[in-house]
Amino acid sequence: VTEDVIWACTSCRACEIACPVFIEHTNKIFEVRRNLVMMESRFPSEIKTVFKNLETNANPWTFSAADRTNWAEGLSIKTLAEEPNNDFLLWVGCAGSYDDRNKKILRAFVNILKKAEIKFAILGNEEQCTGDPARRAGNEFVFQMLAIQNIQTLNMYEVKNIVTAC
Repeated sequence: VTEDVIWACTSCRACEIACPVFIEHTNKIFEVRRNLVMMESRFPSEIKTVFKNLETNANPWTFSAADRTNWAEGLSIKTLAEEPNNDFLLWVGCAGSYDDRNKKILRAFVNILKKAEIKFAILGNEEQCTGDPARRAGNEFVFQMLAIQNIQTLNMYEVKNIVTAC
């Protein structure tokens, strides 16, 4: 298998679902990528930007982390810092924070939560990317860094229930 094949995989797992003998090879592709990134520092140049953005902006794009809550303007949503006693944390995610199509979905989801009188809050600018894009691209270090920071934040607020459209 060539490196081009390894990096061409979109990691959607559709091939595993369609496989008549249920071969699960996506995780093996992730392992090869992890070796290429972590041990050999060989990866497509486009991914370097994603890694840098995850480290500096806590999202895979060049959007500012300070803009993470702009999607919620006019919805009167509290953050856990403002209102720590809630039934649910709404995990917004990077797409919900920055992608115009996903912002609409998230705003509709918030309206459903409010109509159902579900008590929830968001992390706001304390939320960061889950690190999944880094992990799928083989950068275990960046994934672990983001995961640990998120776990610390969740533990700080003693979050018990999470709901998401991410």
